[in-house]
Amino acid sequence: MRALHAGSHKKMAVWIFLMGILQVACCLESFHYVIHGDRVNFEKARENCQHEGDLTSLATEEELRAVQEAVLQQEPAGGTHTYWIGLWRRIGVCHAPDKMLKGFEWITGGDDAQGIKWKAKPPETCTNDRCAYISITHDGTSAKDWGLVSDACKREHPFICKVKGEKKIPAPKDCAIPVIGGTHDHIHMVGQPSTLDVICKDKKTYNLTCSLETLTWTTVDGMTVDFSGLCVPCPEGYQRSGSDQCVDINECEKQPCGSESICVNTVGSYHCVDILPQPTKAALPEDDAHTDPPHTNTEGALVTQEVLHGTPSHGNVELVDVTPASPDYSYIYIPVVVAVLALLLLLVLILAIVACCRRRKRRRSKSLAGKKASKESMALRDSMEKVNDK
Repeated sequence: MRALHAGSHKKMAVWIFLMGILQVACCLESFHYVIHGDRVNFEKARENCQHEGDLTSLATEEELRAVQEAVLQQEPAGGTHTYWIGLWRRIGVCHAPDKMLKGFEWITGGDDAQGIKWKAKPPETCTNDRCAYISITHDGTSAKDWGLVSDACKREHPFICKVKGEKKIPAPKDCAIPVIGGTHDHIHMVGQPSTLDVICKDKKTYNLTCSLETLTWTTVDGMTVDFSGLCVPCPEGYQRSGSDQCVDINECEKQPCGSESICVNTVGSYHCVDILPQPTKAALPEDDAHTDPPHTNTEGALVTQEVLHGTPSHGNVELVDVTPASPDYSYIYIPVVVAVLALLLLLVLILAIVACCRRRKRRRSKSLAGKKASKESMALRDSMEKVNDK
């Protein structure tokens, strides 16, 4: 009886031990990592993580490997990527070169670290807060280079959150998460492997669902999506349409030019054209609206042309020329020149007549003087002859 009693006590002890191990295993917390593509400052990144966890730490080599694998899944094309992690050095805490974290500590507390390396030596200043991000360079299959970098906390980087709980891994019959182009976050609903919410950098959200029969993703209304450009931003001056295409934005709809200018929409942009107020014109009959020729206004510094297509409006006034119109004085210049030439000709003619008259008068005076001298000479000769005769 004593032997049986002792054996039952041993079995009970074994069962208690096994139950204790199971209880401890069940109470161990599990984590997964969520990469956010939005570029924000350190404080904003921490706020975004705190609704599900916090910025990730890299205190162990297991965490470091898990983060690197998460980056490889998020950015399969490779390249160099930077992400805020939960590591900072508060103002007043100076550089500690003998420690692995160089005076930094995890935002969750402590400065434990395994296998940590820095790409660049942190500054030794302790007059302001410093934060750290991880820089990872990979080729799409494995990390080629990585390290921590100190930066001002106000700078902006993507970030990695450490979230409690296991990440939902799709079953073999579930739809695989598609490769999505552009900066984005994706949320795979736990317990709903056929549902995916994609949040692009511009905050536009796509709610996707997957057919378990065809294993293809579509929007909730059944529209197929080009995932390669889903979150790639449109060029400046364009926006995405309902069919997910980049279309030109008509900025003139918001009347950005005011009431004294007309807005001209161009591909990807617009410009304003100043116009002078047009004189009031009587409304044209409806029958003549499409047959009258364009009316051109040349008054003022601008020459504009109003093309009538139905009811006139600012939209159908187009700029033709901006050269100031020069007045034509040719009809005045020619008569004035002719009159001046005639006056000069008359003056020359009068001067010629006066000169001719003066010459004739001078000749006549000389002739009369010669005759008088001849008469005196003859009289003198006669008187001398008379004297000689006596």
